[in-house]
Amino acid sequence: MRKFLTICLICLTPLYANASVDDKSTDVADSAVQQEIAPKWQPYIGANFGINASDVSVHGEDFFDFGGAFNFEAGARYNKRYRLALNYQSRAEVSELFQILFGHVIAITNDAVRINGYYDYVSLKHFAMYVGAGLGGDWYDYKITNRADNSEKSRHGLTFTAGATTGLSFSFWHLAIDLGFSFDYIAYPQILSYGPNIGLRINF
Repeated sequence: MRKFLTICLICLTPLYANASVDDKSTDVADSAVQQEIAPKWQPYIGANFGINASDVSVHGEDFFDFGGAFNFEAGARYNKRYRLALNYQSRAEVSELFQILFGHVIAITNDAVRINGYYDYVSLKHFAMYVGAGLGGDWYDYKITNRADNSEKSRHGLTFTAGATTGLSFSFWHLAIDLGFSFDYIAYPQILSYGPNIGLRINF
């Protein structure tokens, strides 16, 4: 009887060992799958420059202007398709040439901070198509100079700003190049602008 039990134990030991190895292999595989499907945050920084056409209304005056806007952004990509970022924008507007020559000069500077969100509705390995939107606060400073008597009117303060964008993104290694078209709105002085932009992002 003792010999029989010993033989049984010897025969069952490899089966138990194999089962233990299989369990460990399954646990490792499950862990790898969970890590692969788990949402991932990937931080990035970026900057872009745009050329905008702007419709401006301030202090009872309306004018149309072409200008530039610089954006710096720091944020994170979530699960490959989503981005959330803190954006800083600096821009300036100057009244049209005929007003400068024959009337008065209106100069406006804007510095804005916004929270922006983006979604890649097409997401491939090296190419994406995205839409985005954001809102925040804008610090404005404007000055109106009358050329007839050199009198000035000025004002500065905080106002609301919002924007939307769409575009294409080409990525390679840790870099991404964005080609987009943006719409921006500033509540006061009221500015509605739109135009193309080009940017670079560095992913960490």
